[in-house]
Amino acid sequence: MCLVLCWRKARMRDMDLEEKLQAALDAGHRVWAVGDVHGFHETALQLLEALQLNEGDHVVFLGDLIDRGPDSHGMVQTVKQRDDLCSVKGNHEAMMVEQFHGRLLNDPDLDFQLWMHNGGRTTLDAYMEAHTNDNGKLALDTMLESVAEDREWMDGLPTHIVLNQWRLVHAGYDPNQALTMPSEESLLWVREPFHQAAQPIDEHRTVVFGHTPTVAIHPRGRAGWGEVYRSPVTLGDGRPSIVGLDTCLYHSKQAPKRLSAFDLQHGEVRQVDRVEA
Repeated sequence: MCLVLCWRKARMRDMDLEEKLQAALDAGHRVWAVGDVHGFHETALQLLEALQLNEGDHVVFLGDLIDRGPDSHGMVQTVKQRDDLCSVKGNHEAMMVEQFHGRLLNDPDLDFQLWMHNGGRTTLDAYMEAHTNDNGKLALDTMLESVAEDREWMDGLPTHIVLNQWRLVHAGYDPNQALTMPSEESLLWVREPFHQAAQPIDEHRTVVFGHTPTVAIHPRGRAGWGEVYRSPVTLGDGRPSIVGLDTCLYHSKQAPKRLSAFDLQHGEVRQVDRVEA
């Protein structure tokens, strides 16, 4: 399926960003990792307020800023415009990069339709709404220029961030691949082999990730909706080997719909419930 498997050379890491985040931690500032937002922009703004950020603090979104929720366009602009916010690439950003072309709006291929089915429809709607005037006229050329700029930005996002004690990534790492040479496919899509690893992926760093709703990782029969996942596998210093932050904003079940943030400085978790209906 070309939608996700036609990988190009990825911008795997951003060394300048890693240096900035590590310097912030070394100086005692907070660096928060935030799980999948999926277009729920108002909820993300509420979480940012709840974090009570001070000068020198930073927030790293773990990818999947877009799709499913009502305002992917607004969410992308917020992260692009604020110096204290950044993101790694998620699989949904990769899908938008591959599929959101003007030519496909009138002649959608199978991959474009698959993206629409996986939440892309709401992203398309959000971009159209953002570029429609009060008279209901869509400025198509302007919208496509905006889309092209945002796709270029998404394509340049790092696929993982490596700090002294932490790895931040969207999906995780394939334990069968060398940490020095992970594939973009695994960083954006891996699930069970990573979650079920019996040994730490990195003996010195906790991996903080999103992608898979934590309820699907918790042992069967235990509560999990809206709960951050901490692996029972631990590092030598006692920290969990992996921490999952996708507490699932987008589901429709009668269960918590929460966005979660994890502070790399102190290990604190802060959450907000979904604002949008």
